[in-house]
Amino acid sequence: MKEVRIDSRLLAELRRLSATERRAAGEAIALAQEFFGAPHVHTGAGVRKLKGRWYEVRAGLDQRIVFRECEDCLSFEFMGNHDDVQRFLKGAK
Repeated sequence: MKEVRIDSRLLAELRRLSATERRAAGEAIALAQEFFGAPHVHTGAGVRKLKGRWYEVRAGLDQRIVFRECEDCLSFEFMGNHDDVQRFLKGAK
């Protein structure tokens, strides 16, 4: 199981959420960590490949957390709705 790293900007955004939303985000991150690398299980865990090394995991009906696979970790870097994620990906490297 790969280590999880959370970008400081995302961490600040997570801290502004309600307790219920934070719990959902934490559970989504834990599921992504647990099931990453098992593509047949990704769907049930809400993990979806986006482009390149970028993936998303759902943390609710309209909340997605974007992460990328690094050599030694999963780096969680952005959170938003579908449109926010599309804008993020346009500028992502």
